[in-house]
Order: sequence, then C-alpha cells, then structure tokens
Amino acid sequence: MSQHTRTQPESQGTRTSEADLRIQLEGRVEVLEAARALLAALESALSGRRWKRKLRAKPTLVAEWLQQTERAAEAVARTTQRAEAEGWSDSSPLMMTVREVLARRQQLKLLVRERLGAMVSLSGPVELDEELRRLDALVRKPVPRSPESGEVVLYQTDKMLKASTPRALAAWVVALLGGFGAVFGVLLALLGHGPWTAGVPVALLVALVLGLLARSGRVWLTSERLLWVPTFGESVSVPLASIPAGGVAVESALTLRVEGERRVRVPFLSDANRLATLIELHTQPPLQGLARSGKKLEDAVILRARMESGREPRSGWAVLWLKGVTFFDEETGRRILSMIVGRETSLPAELEWVLDQLRWLPDAEFEVWVRTLSRASSSVHMEGGHISEHGVTWQGAHVRFNDGFRVLSAQVDWSAIADAERIIEVWRR
Repeated sequence: MSQHTRTQPESQGTRTSEADLRIQLEGRVEVLEAARALLAALESALSGRRWKRKLRAKPTLVAEWLQQTERAAEAVARTTQRAEAEGWSDSSPLMMTVREVLARRQQLKLLVRERLGAMVSLSGPVELDEELRRLDALVRKPVPRSPESGEVVLYQTDKMLKASTPRALAAWVVALLGGFGAVFGVLLALLGHGPWTAGVPVALLVALVLGLLARSGRVWLTSERLLWVPTFGESVSVPLASIPAGGVAVESALTLRVEGERRVRVPFLSDANRLATLIELHTQPPLQGLARSGKKLEDAVILRARMESGREPRSGWAVLWLKGVTFFDEETGRRILSMIVGRETSLPAELEWVLDQLRWLPDAEFEVWVRTLSRASSSVHMEGGHISEHGVTWQGAHVRFNDGFRVLSAQVDWSAIADAERIIEVWRR
C-alpha cells in the first residue's frame, strides 16, 4: 500500500475531524492548549529588564503551571504516541501544538536557569519545575530595607551618598556636576582651549558620579542575616543559616561575595575583609546563633599589646579576662580563625576581629577556647594571680602587667577602662 501525506489522521478509511479527536483524546487537547498559554505567559513575565515586577504582578502564574505540568507531560506523551501509531502528519494542528509546547518548555528552562543563576549558585541539569518554584519564592519574599525588631546588629556601614529625599539627592548630584564643570571650564579656558572642550571632563565626571551612585548603599550584618540595600535597586537579604562553610569570599576591588539562599555582591567595601571574617565566624559553630542573645561577655577585654619576655619584643593583641592575660602574636589571625571554624580559610582575618567575637561565648566556653587557642598557637598566658603579686601599673589608658618573668604593655580603649579595672580587681581577691 502506497504512503502519502495526510492532513488529518484517518480511522477506518475516513478522516477523523478535529472535533472527534478532541473527544477521543479525552481532554488532552485542552490540556495542551492551556499549557501552551501558560508557558507563553511565563516566558513573557520572565523576559525583559523588569521581569521581577512582571512576575510579582501575576501571583498565581507559577502555581497554575506547577498544577498543570504533570497533566501537560502526560498529554504530550499520549498524543505523540497516538500520532506515531496512526501516522499523523507533522503539519496537523495537534502536532504543531505539541511541538510548540515542547519548544516553549525548553525555552522556559533556559530562561529560568538564567534568572535563577543570577541570584544563586546552580549546577547540574536543569530541573524546570523545582527551579521555577525556587525562583518564584525568592522573587516574592519580602526584604526589609533595614534590620527588623529583635535583630542584633553585629556590623553596619553606610556607603550611601547622603540625601534626605530623592529630590535632595538629585540636587546634590546637579550641584556637584555644575561645580566641577565650572572648574574644568575655567581651567581649560585659562589653558587656551575653547569652552566646548569642557564637555569632555564633564562627561567623564557624570560617568564617575553615576558609577559611585550605582555602587553605593548600606550593609548590615545581624544575628539573623546579611542585608545589602543599594542606593538603586532591590534589597538583598541572605539568612545566616543559609550560608555554607566557605560561602563568603573577598574578590578583587574589595567586593564582598556571599553565597546562600541568595547570592550577593557588595562592591568597593573598604572593610570587606572584616565583614567576611564576621560572617565566617557567625555562620558556623561555635559562634553560630549565639549573637541572638544580644549580650557579649563583660568579663573580657581585647587590648592592643606588646610582649617583652627576654627576647625581641612582639606586637599583637591580648585577651584580658578573669584568669589573667593571654597574648597572641599579630600575624596569627588567619590561623586562629581556621582553628575556630575547624577548617583552613583563606580570609585575611585580623586577630582583633576574631578575638573580639569570642566574647559572644558563655563564660565556660570562652575559657576553654582561650586556653585551647593559646596552646595551639604558642601564645603566652600570664596568670592573674602571678600578675597581682608583681604589679599592675596604669598610666592614663596604658597598662603594664608583670608576672615576674614577662612584661606586657597594653593600650585600653577609654570605653573599656572600667571593665579592665574590674577584672584586675578580681585577681587581687
């Protein structure tokens, strides 16, 4: 029997109409048409620069697709199976619908991976439904523009150009551009150039100011999250519980990068290394979650110190606490950070930052960690009882400790002098 191209599938020598096929396929044609419409709507919502706004404007769109996805897959499979069995033409309306559904689904997979990949780290094959669900949840999750009530602030910095209102900010920028433009114009005129040449430096200045504005913002590290609020654009919140070990790094140009529930990059942060160190400490044991108490250990003070023990003096930091003074060399910050978090870290941690965060520990754990770190890092511990026998000498905000063998000189912040005096008094009891 010769084969020929058919525009409609045939059954028992007669052509089967579209209406009959709709009945025979038991609603699957309607499922395919609904899937095609949903896929087109999703692709439209996720396209363009303002895709987040468009997606939020359709709060049920993703849920509608997720409810339809299994039925759509079954309809595609059954329709394709029947088409192969009955030799349907590729140009038949039903097969064109099937191909469009498959093509739109593939396009949506790529688009969702692109959008989600810009927000979080992804690997492995694309899982459309799971990634679409995750993307929708992240986009719809409300993010505050400042820490919420009850959060303990561990760190904050303000990189934002000061302005009370958007109009004030615009006026500030215009004034800056005008002032610098006038200066450049005068200088160029004095150098014998025409006034039109002032446009070149002014254009460069505009680019510089806009670049600064685009990269400015505010950063908070709290007991619950890292919060980045750029001058322009949406806030980004990364729960500390979602940041894995090694999920923080400092990239070139002092850009802080954090991977967690969301990926965040904070550009041109002058103390990016310090913030990275704090995040590393508070996202892992033993400090994980302790800052929620809002109370640091009062019976411990961190001091800039200098140790003299019969050899060349050494600079570093000392922990003044109820059992004495423990001195750590200046260059041991990264090593001590690695010991605390239990793995090697490449962060250039300053010793002061690490030691000060130990004050979030309870008394007993604090003592264990100070003694452990002292032994492991070949640091020097001077017992309080021995120091009290040989003397403590104050001179303004400077104090000298002598235990009969070594002398440690330290500088005490004025705000910590009362705590230091109270600790030393405990030694004398």
